[in-house]
Amino acid sequence: MTDDTRKRADAIDVLRGLVIVIMVLDHAREYARGPGVADPMVLEGISPLLFWMRWVTHFCAPVFTLLAGMSVGLQARSGVPMPAWQWTTITRGLVLIALEFTVIQFAWTFSFVWPLRYAQVIWGIGVSLIVLGLLQRVPTQARVVVGLLCVAGHNALDAWHPTAPPWLHWSWAILHDRQVMPLWGDAAVRTSYPVLPMIGLVLLGEALGRWYRTVAPAQRAVWLMRGGAAMSALFVVLRTTNVYGDLHVAMYGASLAGNVMAALNTTKYPMSLSFVLMTVGPALLLLALWDRRTPAWTAPLRTLGQVPMFLYLAHLYFLHAAGLLLALAAGYPWSAFDFRATITGIPAEFSYPLWLTFPLVAVTLVVLYRPAQWYARVRASKRYPITRYL
Repeated sequence: MTDDTRKRADAIDVLRGLVIVIMVLDHAREYARGPGVADPMVLEGISPLLFWMRWVTHFCAPVFTLLAGMSVGLQARSGVPMPAWQWTTITRGLVLIALEFTVIQFAWTFSFVWPLRYAQVIWGIGVSLIVLGLLQRVPTQARVVVGLLCVAGHNALDAWHPTAPPWLHWSWAILHDRQVMPLWGDAAVRTSYPVLPMIGLVLLGEALGRWYRTVAPAQRAVWLMRGGAAMSALFVVLRTTNVYGDLHVAMYGASLAGNVMAALNTTKYPMSLSFVLMTVGPALLLLALWDRRTPAWTAPLRTLGQVPMFLYLAHLYFLHAAGLLLALAAGYPWSAFDFRATITGIPAEFSYPLWLTFPLVAVTLVVLYRPAQWYARVRASKRYPITRYL
């Protein structure tokens, strides 16, 4: 591995590791329950601490999705004729979808009878990778155009909500509308992450990965900086003018703090153009900074970023178990835990102060860091084929 390749991998791993830390914060906060705010688009009565904790975690899904595409692009071989389908990418997508509805579903519910299935971010990335794998014969430039249309153009369809025929209703729920769709009996699936903008991000990420590995480091950092700055500037323009880019226009008033929160309160489900610009723009700026040199203090982040799926699964189980133990320690009897009444099984009345989220995050990362180091070594050894997908 050349020095430039190692530096490139380090920068991407560090960025991914930072997103993992933020992701743990997001999921640890959900067990606090105290504020009782389920909809991030509702600002009335929300505390500044909760808003900023929620806002910073918005970076997770779009950056993870972009980096998933970049990983495919970085592994592409120059000058090799493209197959009709890229089976490795398709298989990886199928594995992610299978994990979403089995291992990940159980991590959230600790129940085999919870009736609602959640098509969340791992599902969305999985579907997007399948689409990418199926489009290998399409020229890279054409995939970039499709990606841009998916990311930047889907908000033009925000007002379209077809309910018939059923196949169109289902298809649009998967692509663009966040819906709860019935399956059988009392079972249903919630399309938590509509996939249309995620497909676009994976397509753009794959093209970015191909570009990334062929450009000299100095030029690469400059163009990443320009791209990140341009995306951030376009976000400011769109949210200031409210002309396009988000289902929810920013409602401005007399308060500066309130206006900042209104501008940053963009739509996550599905990821609006403003949401993507707000999150991916700064991520590219960080990637440009770390592409020049990754500081020594980022070494733990690099380790975390090398095994993202391992940590995704492990932290979900750890936090859920911690939530159960905290509720028991708070005095709730085991008879109060109902794994059909609440998604986690934890009594709905249980909560803890929001600030306790931070020590819980620290404990989670400390406990999982050594296992992450171990798994990174196992994965690097390529001894087990399954580690290609996990």
